[in-house]
Amino acid sequence: MSKIVIIGEKKDILPYQSIGVEIEPVKTVAETVSILRKTAQNPKVTIILITENMAEQCLDTITELRNKTNKAITIVPTEQGSRRTSIIELNKEIARAVGMDILTKTE
Repeated sequence: MSKIVIIGEKKDILPYQSIGVEIEPVKTVAETVSILRKTAQNPKVTIILITENMAEQCLDTITELRNKTNKAITIVPTEQGSRRTSIIELNKEIARAVGMDILTKTE
């Protein structure tokens, strides 16, 4: 059975546990990168969620893992609200998947 894992500060990710998402609490950038890499190597994990505040500190690692694995790595906002990193990264992933930017409105 495939698993969904969320990585972030404990206070931000604890609610996800109630809906069956496995949580990986982290406090530092080094810890975040280490857990992110370990989780991406786990064959049972298919979706990795990472909170926006932690993802902003390791976007290069996220990009690398997106290119090396078939895992869906998605950035989610925290209760403090979105800083638009999740939207920008989602737009990049959709553009990569379909071959063009379909979300950005241009006039």
